Amino acid sequence: MEFLTESYFRREASRIELFEQRTFSDRARRDTSVTAKFDVFLSYNIADIEVVKNIFYVLTKLGLKVYLDCVVDPDMKRSETDKQTAERIHNRLMNSKSLLYAQSPSAGHSNWMPWELGVVDGHTGKCFIMPVTKDAQQVTPRREYLALYPYVKLGIDGKMKIVRESAGGDFVTDYVGFVKD
Repeated sequence: MEFLTESYFRREASRIELFEQRTFSDRARRDTSVTAKFDVFLSYNIADIEVVKNIFYVLTKLGLKVYLDCVVDPDMKRSETDKQTAERIHNRLMNSKSLLYAQSPSAGHSNWMPWELGVVDGHTGKCFIMPVTKDAQQVTPRREYLALYPYVKLGIDGKMKIVRESAGGDFVTDYVGFVKD
């Protein structure tokens, strides 16, 4: 199994018509109530926004309801975060079944990503790592705790798989089915 890379998501998103991408975004914006439920909370650093938008489109196309702040809550301003911002994000995290941590060199500079990971881990325990770099690699230095979480990789059948490596053998299951349950 191989890591899903930036080029994979760029290629897959390019296969989705622009009209359909806009429909996904419009649909996500429609249900922005504080009680809206999500299958996936996308945790990322703003430097990775282009590839993360592609991840949003691909996951939405697979039938998942995805929270991406700039799509669902476009009125939140990153330059003006405060207690209300934290409360709003906390609410979105608590209403998400899982978290997908977009791991990149930029992720290590985020103040929010470790907190988001901890909130969902404590709430549902369904947290997954997905490298979003050109040459996907595992845990970044000084972020050893990320090794505790399974990775989402591309299976030989072309589907996204959850992979948890262990000494007793790898645990592998279908990502979309696991997250929707």
